[in-house]
Amino acid sequence: QADSNPYLHNLLRTVFKKEVKPAVFLAALLMLFLISFAAGMRLFSAAAAFLAALMVTALPLMLASAKLEGDRTRSSREGAGFVSELYRQYRINNKNIYAAMEKTAESGGDFPICKKYSSRLLMRIRSSGSEDKIKESTDQFAFALGTVWGHMLAVCINLAAARGTDVSEGLADIVAQLGKAKERAEERKRLNSEAARMTVFLIPLLYVGTMLISLFYLDVPVGKLLINQFTTPEGLIFFLFIAFMLALNMLIIRLVTNVRIDY
Repeated sequence: QADSNPYLHNLLRTVFKKEVKPAVFLAALLMLFLISFAAGMRLFSAAAAFLAALMVTALPLMLASAKLEGDRTRSSREGAGFVSELYRQYRINNKNIYAAMEKTAESGGDFPICKKYSSRLLMRIRSSGSEDKIKESTDQFAFALGTVWGHMLAVCINLAAARGTDVSEGLADIVAQLGKAKERAEERKRLNSEAARMTVFLIPLLYVGTMLISLFYLDVPVGKLLINQFTTPEGLIFFLFIAFMLALNMLIIRLVTNVRIDY
């Protein structure tokens, strides 16, 4: 399953705390689609019900992808501090990568996302019985970070954990490169923040504003407004379309405008 659905497999392992198999997740999405389609058939035509069910089913995947991209952006900004601390602990603990990762997770450094991912990785590689399993775990760690330096760090951890290779020079090089990349990212960060704020705050405020206008200026009773919005075919399909487009816009903004510190 992991080989046939590598992206979905890594996405689920990154977003959820507990192991969720792709087949189980896809079965849940199929069930959600069938329930949404059956409910939609009572209100819409077959084509409209199918479209509404597709939008409802797509939302969990879009939200999971948006969370992944948000965590990748935050972890990229934590990278310099996290790798510096890992390198320091690696040198202190006689180049024992397991001890270095454990001490880094216990440190007071301000890199919560990287700590979370590295703690999960540490548990997985400690329970791994082969180099292939360690490689699979470090590849998933690189996927979670989604950066060039994350990939290089995963390679270093894999070599140190599976073969006992000294990766001091590799870690030191990542620290140096991240320091330079952080300076370049600050300017891009200022240019990309406006679009995200407009999408996250303006669209919900506009929706709430139209509801308030209907209540206080058009004198539409609350009960009738809710009935028209959530029980009529037109009102419900427009609400689902608004929710779908909001989620889609948030995902696109994260993919296009979020600044990652990378090299």
